[in-house]
Amino acid sequence: MARTAGRLRQGDVMRVVYLDIDSLRADHVGAFGYGRPTTPRIDGLAREGTRFTQCFASDSPCMPSRAALMTGRFGIDNGIVTHGGRALTIRGQEATLPLILREHGIAAVAVSTFGRHPAPWFGVGWQTVIDPVDRPELSFQQVSGEAVGDAACRWLEEHRDLDTFYLHVHFWDPHGFYEAPLPFVEAVRQGDYPAHPTPEEVERHQADRFWRSAPGMGIATYADWQRLVDEYDGEVRYVDHQVGRIVDLLETIATDGQLMVIVSADHGEELGEHRLYMEHWSTHDGTQRVPLVVRDWRQGGAAGVFDGLVAQLDVSATVLDALGVAPPPTWEGRPLLAQAQGRIPAREHLVVGHGLYTSQRAVLTRAWKWIRTYHPGMWDIPREQLYRRDDPWEEVNLADEEPDTAARMDRILRQWEESHREGLDPMAVNTAEGPFGLVYAGPWTERFRVDGIPTPFVLARRKPMPRSGRGRF
Repeated sequence: MARTAGRLRQGDVMRVVYLDIDSLRADHVGAFGYGRPTTPRIDGLAREGTRFTQCFASDSPCMPSRAALMTGRFGIDNGIVTHGGRALTIRGQEATLPLILREHGIAAVAVSTFGRHPAPWFGVGWQTVIDPVDRPELSFQQVSGEAVGDAACRWLEEHRDLDTFYLHVHFWDPHGFYEAPLPFVEAVRQGDYPAHPTPEEVERHQADRFWRSAPGMGIATYADWQRLVDEYDGEVRYVDHQVGRIVDLLETIATDGQLMVIVSADHGEELGEHRLYMEHWSTHDGTQRVPLVVRDWRQGGAAGVFDGLVAQLDVSATVLDALGVAPPPTWEGRPLLAQAQGRIPAREHLVVGHGLYTSQRAVLTRAWKWIRTYHPGMWDIPREQLYRRDDPWEEVNLADEEPDTAARMDRILRQWEESHREGLDPMAVNTAEGPFGLVYAGPWTERFRVDGIPTPFVLARRKPMPRSGRGRF
């Protein structure tokens, strides 16, 4: 496709769709090694696209991650590392992805309730923001995947003749609480449960009395935890069905092959491996590592795998690259396919952070992961943690046994912070004032210690079976 001056030339066409799946951890996706049948449609995209095995949210959870996505910059630069009032304003709003596309005359459309988080910066610059509501009595985080899929497919049908656009489709599934239709849960309920937590670990966790502890979530036995995994995986299977529905429609529209579909997540969801159940609360891989697949129909069905370190914020640079638009010089995201094809160098290290329930940053290399905790929240967390990357459950902290490696990794972190800091580091503010999530996690924990009433992880009212493709999931 011919390009000039960072723009699509008249007559050039390209459709780019990002399927943004909330709270989807990489190791619960078949294409990333999971043994349960959670993602047949995403796996199909991976077989004909490029799979990025080492993708991490640069900043977690929801608001920091999407702020990084929208600005192409890490939270230390755009100012958002947590939720609440500290996340209402964003640095660099003049150069967000939808505004850049608007300047180049390219339609940019979002299907998402995310602006109601509240994240007022999310809605700026789009040609259209479609905010689905299917069950107004429930939280904006519980809009069903079917409602989101309906809205996205309706827009695509109404704009079949629009041959160049960017469509961002945000699904909340499988973000807790879980409420997938039972047939989707039954479709994944089989063996191959994750290795952690073990039955012995679940038993030890019964002594915990804090936010999202096993007793706090009504998980008294290993069988209860298995049900938690079944419900999470059922939500994944449910949203995978919607992915397939959108891809099927896109293939009837983009018959010229000018189509790219990207699938990823804002962060993952820890399921008890570090004592918290159904929560994204740290820089552990369960929260920070996400799946990433790029399917570019212009490349035919050529499959690829890239094992280098990439960040979820690279998605925005990839969108601009596909649409022939140069990113601003302030952006830190890198086009994903250019990395996979060796056209630009791979990262030697990646720094990621979490700021909702703890204040942490981590440095990843191919061999090591270093975590520095600035504020532990309400938990007893080592200030320094060092794990080998071949310790996927992050069980053995080697910070004391490998002091030279720990010191080298910490220097990387401090140098990165110094080189990226513009004024006061927002993580320092988050640390001084306390992670925002403690505003509600703290009072809940105090009540639970008094009354012992757990929070169920499954809602009593489940989402209805999808009208689309009934029986084909």
